[in-house]
Amino acid sequence: MANTAQTLDVRTLNGIFGSASLGPGAAGVIAAGASTKVFLDTLGSNVNSRLTQTTADSNFWGGFTPSGETYTLFGFQVQIWEVDANYVAQPTTNIVIQEALRNISFSLSLKGQEYQIGSLMTTPCPLGSNGLPQNGGRAVAPFRFPRALPLQLGSMDQFYVNVKAERAINVTAASTNEIGIFIYCPASRGIPLGQLSGA
Repeated sequence: MANTAQTLDVRTLNGIFGSASLGPGAAGVIAAGASTKVFLDTLGSNVNSRLTQTTADSNFWGGFTPSGETYTLFGFQVQIWEVDANYVAQPTTNIVIQEALRNISFSLSLKGQEYQIGSLMTTPCPLGSNGLPQNGGRAVAPFRFPRALPLQLGSMDQFYVNVKAERAINVTAASTNEIGIFIYCPASRGIPLGQLSGA
């Protein structure tokens, strides 16, 4: 941790992360056009993500940077898996995961603008993941924004991720199975020292 006169810069903690679900897969198929949003729901809500948000599922809520705080994002990584109606990971095949990676797109909603990024296939898995197959294979390094141009989010800046099935995706036979999506962004969080007790 590094302290300055104005902020507490926590670079050693876990950045920002969020989860959502895409589905359900009626008759074993997630329909083309199905969509979900990561980081937009508030704590305890599931309106946009289809997954009731807890502190185990996310640490960035409501689609906006908290008032008085700043975030600097240094990368963007995605992990997906097949889950049941209770969000329990299911035994699955590489074919299901590869089909989902190939047929799901994502875009960033950032400060009132939407930026199309493309297929999940192009994004690496988070470090520490043992999901198979990792996006692009096990040798893929985590994507990092250039050091000189990280993504800066100021106080109350809008930020969330739109995820969409561009084509139908076959899941295993259970009609309630979904695709779980986990997004991780290595990031530092600036908190004004005046907001910390004892400051």
